[in-house]
Amino acid sequence: MRISVKGPIISDSDQWIYDWFGIPATSPTKVKQQIERAIRNQDNEIIIEINSGGGSVYSASEIYTAIRSFTGSSKGQITGLAASAASVIAMGCTQLEMSPTAQMMIHNAATGAQGDHQVMDDTSDFLQKVDQSIINAYAAKTGKKAEELKNMMNKTTWMTAQEALEHGFIDAIMFENAPQAVANADASGMLPQEVINKVRQDLLKSQKNHPIMANSIPEPSNSTQNEPKNQNKGDNSMNLEQLQNDYPELFKEVKNMGFKEGVQAENKRLKEIEDLAVPGNETLINKAKYEEPVTAEKLAVQIVKAQKELGATHLNNVKTDAKPLNDIPGTNAPEVDNLTDEEQAVAALTKMWGGK
Repeated sequence: MRISVKGPIISDSDQWIYDWFGIPATSPTKVKQQIERAIRNQDNEIIIEINSGGGSVYSASEIYTAIRSFTGSSKGQITGLAASAASVIAMGCTQLEMSPTAQMMIHNAATGAQGDHQVMDDTSDFLQKVDQSIINAYAAKTGKKAEELKNMMNKTTWMTAQEALEHGFIDAIMFENAPQAVANADASGMLPQEVINKVRQDLLKSQKNHPIMANSIPEPSNSTQNEPKNQNKGDNSMNLEQLQNDYPELFKEVKNMGFKEGVQAENKRLKEIEDLAVPGNETLINKAKYEEPVTAEKLAVQIVKAQKELGATHLNNVKTDAKPLNDIPGTNAPEVDNLTDEEQAVAALTKMWGGK
């Protein structure tokens, strides 16, 4: 059975995002499922085809262990690139070949950290232990001393097929008589974590009421935030322009998704505002809809404030209109103790109009 290890090495929880966008990527479960299928089919040999720029050290370790645990023969073929974490996976194969046009790269693990000197010291100690774990895989395959492997990793070592063979990282070169060439040393191709989190969160928001998708999309996790990435060093931050240039199809999908969600959100806002529409508030309603857009909640506060001000104005007008009545001298007021309500009102109006 042939098993492909292509694209970035990622965690199981991120596999669905890469699959959703049609981006090749490899997670531990994806490999282990194929190995289990080979066992069920009683296959005595699996062929691991590798072309990856690396990724998660922990995922690579899990895949390496799964390959080493296979009781049959595991033949590895590096067809393009086995860099960083992908080179660790390659070490798990009992027989490893490399295309004459391929390359291998090994270097130190890397991660991000923020904090005081104690945090930095702890992070440094952590990364050195991760490097030692990687060295264990290289040493088991090559027979080299840990110090020599450490020096190779410190300076980031790229190897052609011939160099990898000389150092003992591989057992043979595929197509032995083929001319040697330099492989395209591309980056690992991993999506930045912020892009993965953004996509996951946006999909959760838009699909939370979907009976199928709501149960299939895992919640965002911070468990891999500081996980070391044994991949090409450099700044992994990405802006919209870089995302559009490097992943045009992904950018288009995200853009369309954002547009659809924006239209839905705006329609929802307009509907909620229309539900607040009552006579007398037409100016506020139109302003909230188009001129100075606000949410229905903010519009409701504006309406209550306007009604309060309107009530205060009305009360002042009533007081102004009633002032002539208040100015009637009490001594000239008719005796009304024994008059009916109607007679009292007539007497008051008569006095106001100059009568007696």
